[in-house]
Parts: sequence; C-alpha cells; structure tokens
Amino acid sequence: MKRTAPILTIALLAAGCGSSTTSNDGTTPGVDLTEPSDTTLPASDTTVVDTAPTTDDVPTTDSAVPVSEPPVTTAPVTESLPPATDVPAPDTTAAPAPPVSVAPTSETAVVYGGGTDGIPWAPLGWWDGSAWNPAGYAEDGSIIPVPAPTISSVAATSLDLPDGPGQVLTGLALGADDYYCVGDETGPLIDLGTTIPDTPVSLGYDALAVTADWPLQPRPVTQVGVENPEYQAVGAGLVDAPTAAAGLVSQVVRADLDGNGVEEVLVTYEYLTETNFGAENDFSAIYLRTPSADGSVTDRLVVEYVLGDPVDFPTVGRFTIAAVADLNGDGVMEVATRNQFWESAGITIWEFSDGVLSEIGGGGCGV
Repeated sequence: MKRTAPILTIALLAAGCGSSTTSNDGTTPGVDLTEPSDTTLPASDTTVVDTAPTTDDVPTTDSAVPVSEPPVTTAPVTESLPPATDVPAPDTTAAPAPPVSVAPTSETAVVYGGGTDGIPWAPLGWWDGSAWNPAGYAEDGSIIPVPAPTISSVAATSLDLPDGPGQVLTGLALGADDYYCVGDETGPLIDLGTTIPDTPVSLGYDALAVTADWPLQPRPVTQVGVENPEYQAVGAGLVDAPTAAAGLVSQVVRADLDGNGVEEVLVTYEYLTETNFGAENDFSAIYLRTPSADGSVTDRLVVEYVLGDPVDFPTVGRFTIAAVADLNGDGVMEVATRNQFWESAGITIWEFSDGVLSEIGGGGCGV
C-alpha cells in the first residue's frame, strides 16, 4: 500500500507538507461525497515552488495501530486561473497587516477531540503556559500523562454543529474520566448539550473542546461552496497520484487564522471510488491556501494519503477538516483535521505560523 501521508490512530500523527505558490469512534460511519452549496474562490495566476519540511515522530503501542510515513513532496503546479468573485481583490499597494499579537494564556489548557454522545473524549495535547505538548505515547510505549487543566470552564466547536462552523459552545464542564479505546487510554466525558448531526464528512471525531476562558473564534469561520474549478485545479497539481486530475473538492473552509486581515482557505480534495474498502489510487488530501496582499496565493499540501494495491489491510483512508479555533488564547486560530482508516479515527491539531501549518498534537482510537 502506498501511503504519502500518515495514519493517525491513538498515537500522535506526524505529517509533512508539500507546497506550491500560485500568483493571485473506533468504528466510523460511511462516506458520502455530497457537495455543499455554491460559491467562488480566491484569485490565482502562476505558480512557483515552496516546499515545507517533513516531520516524523510516532511512538507505538500494542493496543492500537499508530502508523506514520512521510509524504512525498509534490511537484510545482503552473496554472492560469480566473480571478475570484467571492472576495474583494487585495490591496496590491500595501502589505498585509501584521498578525495579531496577544499574550497566550499562562494557564494549563488541555485540548480534547470527540463529539459522539456518551463516548469519552481523547486528549490531543495541552498548552503549559508557554509551549504546546502532544498527548499520546512515550518512546517506551507508555501513555504520556496529561496534566490537570488549571482552567475549569470548557468551550467546544465543530464545523458540523447545527448552527454551522461559527458556532461555539461555552459553559461546558469536564465529566468523569473513562476508557475511550481498546487499551488503558482514558479521557473525560463532555456533554455538549446538543447532538452533532451526521454529515457527508462526519467521522466520529468531529469536535474540539478546550479548557478555555477566551473566545475560541476571534474572527469568522465559514464553509463555502466547492464548485469553482480553481480549487480542483490546485488540488490536481498538488496531489501525487495517477488519479489526481479526477479528484473532487468536498470541503472549503475560510478563516483569517492569524488576524492579518487576509483569509486563509482550507480545502479537502479527494478521489474515492470505494467508500468502504478503497480502490487502488483512491486518495484523500487537505491543502492550505495563503493569500498575500499583492494577489499571490501560496498553496501547501497539509496531509495526503494515496492507496496502493488494497491487499491484507484494505482501507480507503480519509482526511477532512473538523474545526478551527484559538486553543491557547493568543488570537491565532489552530486547525483540527480528522482522519479515518478502516476501524481507526482521530483528530490532529495544527498551529498556524508564517503561512505554514505545523502539527502540535493529536489522538483518537484504532484497532
């Protein structure tokens, strides 16, 4: 099986990024490629190469199936694409505003992934007052102990909440810890007070929760339509698969992640012919578009999975975008991506800085 992006189960996901620059629950539900409503997209013109680094740091355990392989760096893409009509053209005479600069919390804030009613949430990582720490497993296979948060209030968000991606649930609390997977992994119950409905991209781990006393979304987070051919063209140029040109855009999420006045765009791009077992050259990928004030757009591959000959362990493998939220109070929003591999699912969290998403934690369950 060819994997060009990591598989995340219980342990920490380690992923790499390919890039180009363009001018201008254990058990998971089935998959549906139904597309959301229409809109248009940001402009682009030409493309040059900008390759992000690859990381690899995945411990193992007998009770789960964490696997990670580095992605393949993609070749640059050159496109001549139509200008966007859904967003005003940037001011080409001025640089973007500097990113927001707010002191992060000095408290210990723990981040959890979950969302299914009655199932404990998986710890993904924690902010210790000065740096991020990933949850998961130590090199000897033992579970890394998660510290008790020093903030009592809990807030949660998900792209799939009934009122949309901008909905944030506050006033929540951590319940009793319980086992959420097949080994000794434990996490708290969190009652959201609402049910996250099944969606075409729902994978069971659909929401982020964090012990927080600040706004999780200091700027709007929106999902827009998928029909504009520019997103498909960019995805076809980034994905390293024979079927890359046949992929479909299934998610587009917009948000000004760092508060510089320019919205970034996250796109899920995939080719799925077999939604349960997978077929050779099926793929799933997420890429990030980072516009600049001069009209240029940098496109970077965040995660990618391409299925080789599906033997022994057939799985379609799928990545989708779960949530966007400020998880440490510094005014910059982190990104959560979901992953599904056969009977494994989980969430990875990514920190945004200088146009790049870097992994800072993750977790889930796999058998």
